Amino acid sequence: MFKLNKSLILFSFLLIGILLISSCDGRKGKVNVNTPPVITITDYFGSDSLTGVGDPNLFQQTIRWSAYDTDGVIYGYAFRVIDENGNPFQDIHGNIVGTPGYSCVNDSGWVYHYLPGADESIPLEDPDASKTIWTSQVYAVINFPANVNGDSANVVSMFEVKCIDNIGDESIPAKKYFNAESNIPTVKAQSTKGDVDGEMIGLGIVFEFVIQGDEPFIGEIADYYEFVLEKKDLNGNLIPYDGTPQGGYDLDINDPDDWISTKGQDDVSHFTMTKFTTPALIPNTVFGNVPADSTCLTVKAIDIAGIISEPVEISFVIKEGFYPRTIIYYGEAVSPTGVSISGACNDIRALGRNHFATDMDQSIPKVIPSIMTSEGAHFATPFWVDQEGKFTLIGSHDLRVYMHWGWSGEFEGNPQNPYGRRVGQVNDELTYKPYFSEIKFFDLRLDGEPYHYGPLPFEDFGYLDEETGKEWLRVPISNDIAQTTILTGLDTGTHRFEVRAIDLQDVADKTPSEFIFEIVDAIPAEEKEGILVIDSESGTQTNQDSIDVKYEYFLSDQSNVNYIKRADVKAFIGSLNLTQLHFAKSVFSPTDLQQYKVIIYHSDSPRKNNASNFEMEYDSINLYLLGGGNIIFSGGANIQSIQEKCNKDGTPLLQKYFGIPLQSENYDNVVEILSESLYEYNPFFNKAYADNGFTYDIDLELPSSVNNYINFNHLYGLNAVSFFNEFEEGTQIIFTLGCKEIGDGLYDPSQTEYDYYNGQPVAVKRDNNGSKCYLFGFPLSYMDTEQVRTTLNQIIEEIETGQ
Repeated sequence: MFKLNKSLILFSFLLIGILLISSCDGRKGKVNVNTPPVITITDYFGSDSLTGVGDPNLFQQTIRWSAYDTDGVIYGYAFRVIDENGNPFQDIHGNIVGTPGYSCVNDSGWVYHYLPGADESIPLEDPDASKTIWTSQVYAVINFPANVNGDSANVVSMFEVKCIDNIGDESIPAKKYFNAESNIPTVKAQSTKGDVDGEMIGLGIVFEFVIQGDEPFIGEIADYYEFVLEKKDLNGNLIPYDGTPQGGYDLDINDPDDWISTKGQDDVSHFTMTKFTTPALIPNTVFGNVPADSTCLTVKAIDIAGIISEPVEISFVIKEGFYPRTIIYYGEAVSPTGVSISGACNDIRALGRNHFATDMDQSIPKVIPSIMTSEGAHFATPFWVDQEGKFTLIGSHDLRVYMHWGWSGEFEGNPQNPYGRRVGQVNDELTYKPYFSEIKFFDLRLDGEPYHYGPLPFEDFGYLDEETGKEWLRVPISNDIAQTTILTGLDTGTHRFEVRAIDLQDVADKTPSEFIFEIVDAIPAEEKEGILVIDSESGTQTNQDSIDVKYEYFLSDQSNVNYIKRADVKAFIGSLNLTQLHFAKSVFSPTDLQQYKVIIYHSDSPRKNNASNFEMEYDSINLYLLGGGNIIFSGGANIQSIQEKCNKDGTPLLQKYFGIPLQSENYDNVVEILSESLYEYNPFFNKAYADNGFTYDIDLELPSSVNNYINFNHLYGLNAVSFFNEFEEGTQIIFTLGCKEIGDGLYDPSQTEYDYYNGQPVAVKRDNNGSKCYLFGFPLSYMDTEQVRTTLNQIIEEIETGQ
């Protein structure tokens, strides 16, 4: 049998006694109780008592508080705004309400907050929301009521805040009385696309409400807006609701329950209405463009002090039949009268190993896609226009096409300029007038199929147009490819990119915009054939017909020779309203040039200021030569002006292909001319001496059949000649300047002049990785016909044999 230890029993009773004694309060022996926490309001303009309420203050106040607990820690705080009698505020229906910013309260008016970790996408008003009246906030911005039944008044309210400790005991609430005032606001109603009062709109619009006033320090802030729609005749008489589609609205401006409220919306200042919304936009009766009635919108604002503005009414006419006009920004523009015009409406580019530019127009206010190569940056550049008027480019495995589209009214100005100020208006396709809608979607197609874009699978974003039977990819306006995309993996051949805009009415552009372009294969150097002669003459000093005849004779021994005038190509581009496509510079398409083995480009007009335009063709000539082409350029005095323009723009045309550097440390001018004057000054050139494999000299034609100034007053010499002071390695001199002899006529050189000019380089050649480039500083058409013919035949043979 188990026996108890008497000593152990005695010790246990003693221990219990000690514990009981230690738990007693003093001699009276009471059990210790928890001390409630204490809270005070630390930052306020309120009064401690109702009788002490003074002059009114601004209705919005920031209130701070502080609390402590002598035997525990503060768990949380709770606060509320109640009336001066300690009762929660109620709305007109008797529901307990809070104040703007803290509108969700319990039956006693204490403000609800989300529990830590709660799903805050569930509104606090929802019964499923995880909420509590306790918060860790130590301050709050309170919008005290400052109205009686929505009208401005001085209103006294009480703010109460309490805290709770870790045991669960609450403090005695701290409270202050506030006398609040606020100004009466005013309200304005319009659309997101501008003022619609007195205007004609479509069946889709976003109304925009704006609160105005002179509330000090905080400005006017709307809590929400209310509005009502009515239909009225032209005399302002109400058209009552009759249940028909053309009848009035089933809304009564005198019934508060019929006013539509934006309260509870994420954005209380905007309300979207279409023919499908509640309420729906009902078309007015319109005969042609003459309305028989109108729609009135009456709106009022309720600010965060609860004050209701005076109602404001605007009227407008709702008309069916509007639809947007889609624009692909590829260069062509259309004026409000429907006439095609040329403009800067160009933002379609491509980039690949066979399609690029090395220089960008500095007027472009955006970053142009580019890649870095061993020779510098390659920039995306617009499509070329070939001699058939097609948009073309030379394809490659790395080709990327950068598309950009929009709608009529998106940008300021006519034509639409995608680099200009964006206004976001939506213009009607037929009238070019705004109808105050917004664009919701763009439908896209490529090569007869819905455009494929991985993040927007067709099963979720596809759209079948039952009227046309076409399928489209429907892209929301907020998506990354809503207005731009990059086309890749494009094969050789013709491609068609189609776009149409869809507005708030769910109406699509009835005439989708399309961009049709052709990708051609690169022609290897060994497959190029024939000669293209480009006439770039300008000015009136020469007989241009005679120049053309001369070049035809120069090449009479050659087969497969084509002739073209740059002015004609430019005029053709202008007829297509595409002169700005390459910033009014290059007009030749590399897709037209690449087939030729040799290009002969002549600008033989005698004066320096007769621009040759050769430098404007840098991008197209650059691609032609990189593709294995060969060029012969006859420029005369124009070469110096080309050099000056290249130097100014940093375009390495003469340097890259002919070895004539842009600048020199040794010479002020790398390219010099005999004289800038038209005639009589320094007419010293009368022969070109052959060098480096060219056997025959070339004499100036005397008397000249091309330029009568050479024959004038027995000049018998030419001054419109460029010569070169410096070359890069690899450039060969093929002709030097033959100066008129001293004492040879009235306009002969001095000894100093003869010594300086005679023997100066006037023609060079350079091999650039297989592309042979020949530069003549004297105009070939001014020279002896047979001798030039022999020289050109020799050059063409060099090119064909690769020697």
